[in-house]
Amino acid sequence: AAIRNLFNEWYPRDTSKKVRVVFRQKGTSGKHLGKPPYGYRTDPADKDHWIVDEDAAPVVKRIFDLAIDGKGPEQIARILEKDKVLTTKALYAKQSEDHPDPKKRKKMPERPYHWIGQSVAGILERMEYTGCTCNFKTYSKSYKMKRRIENPEENRAIFLNVHEPIIDRVTWERVQSLQTTRRRRPT
Repeated sequence: AAIRNLFNEWYPRDTSKKVRVVFRQKGTSGKHLGKPPYGYRTDPADKDHWIVDEDAAPVVKRIFDLAIDGKGPEQIARILEKDKVLTTKALYAKQSEDHPDPKKRKKMPERPYHWIGQSVAGILERMEYTGCTCNFKTYSKSYKMKRRIENPEENRAIFLNVHEPIIDRVTWERVQSLQTTRRRRPT
């Protein structure tokens, strides 16, 4: 039993190390490590390349424009909801309606226009909208630990001009400074 427990502990640790090495190699080569964010989709010709999603990109631009106009994530969410803009999940469900495989079709959410401020804040923080790839934003200390820890800026791998940008770098940086100022302001 003791030997079996030793192997049961060793196997996942060894597998975790191997998976981390593969992810590290892929991430340092400039390839995306995750799925494309709202506003992009995977290129059907090349699964490692993102292309602009024509349905979602204008919404991303609008979110950044509203942020530059001084609106916060919650205010932007209420504006999008009032204007009946489909949420991320609702848009993906609508786009999957014509999929030939019924199993790959997604169900439309009950409230397709209900944006939440946290989703808007997540969009405003994504550097990928400037056309770059940003890998290793988070990490976990161990395969046993499920919680992700934010990686410091110097430990991230950022590759510029990897795909078509939705917004320019100046706009993104301006929004980041506005968001930082907004967070510091007491309420």
